[in-house]
Amino acid sequence: MSSPVCVAIGNFIPASYASAFAIARAWARVYVSLMKLSLNTLACPAWSFGKIIDACRDNGISGIDFRGIASEIDITRLPLFNAEVYETLRVLGERKLSMPCFNTSVTLITTDEKRWSEFLDETRRHAELAKLTRTRFLRVFGGTIPAELTRDQARDLGIRHLKQLGKVVAGSECQVLLETHDDWRTADQVLSLVGEFSPDEVGVLWDVEHPYRRGEQPAETAERLQKYIRHVQVKDSIPGEHRAIPKLLGQGDLPLMETLNQLKRIGYTGWYALETEKRWAAEAPEPEESVPQFAEFMRQHLS
Repeated sequence: MSSPVCVAIGNFIPASYASAFAIARAWARVYVSLMKLSLNTLACPAWSFGKIIDACRDNGISGIDFRGIASEIDITRLPLFNAEVYETLRVLGERKLSMPCFNTSVTLITTDEKRWSEFLDETRRHAELAKLTRTRFLRVFGGTIPAELTRDQARDLGIRHLKQLGKVVAGSECQVLLETHDDWRTADQVLSLVGEFSPDEVGVLWDVEHPYRRGEQPAETAERLQKYIRHVQVKDSIPGEHRAIPKLLGQGDLPLMETLNQLKRIGYTGWYALETEKRWAAEAPEPEESVPQFAEFMRQHLS
């Protein structure tokens, strides 16, 4: 006579391998959704808002880092985040989707007063939206050092501008993050700008590609910037003639496993955002392939 346990186990066994596979995929999506994975919309520039949130649902991705939708790069100018913002929030809430980080075009190192005024206005718009949407982070760039400035002069200008941005976002409950990018990629370069601030005032977004392309190993980036790192952009690539060529994760030459191991070592518990730059590089993988592959790669290597 079969025991109740055997009967229960027998009843649980799927009737076919197909249903077993479906159950396994469902559990995988649940597991991935607990890992703070986010989709940066640079990876899917042609997708509509609806297609973006469906892809997140289908792949267990629980966050979206908006960096434009279709032809508009500044989401604060889209009806979705203006007149229709409460409906947008309702849809995101139903799908249990967060917006961890707004990716702005704000660039610290500029001597053009009109351009800087435009950047301050862009920061205000995003800060107001961040307060409404409970978005925690607001990414900015350091930028390229103009020929008329020395690095020390550019650093001083960048620090002054960071202080201004801090005043703009005060009360919005979001934090400015400097991305490892442009002429501010390595730990030394980044710390020259953010080192005068506490990690509660200004943080760092670690784009895993750029410090490495400047010759810095992940262990040094993680060790030196660990108290500032608040958000991580994941990608892979190979060197190209003029710029890096985006690849699927694990198919380029970036030390992704070492980077993930170093983030574990320093106790990082924040978001990982896929930033395969399809918007800027036509040869980048199509999002129909890169988005599910990102979720699967991270599930395998962060477990």
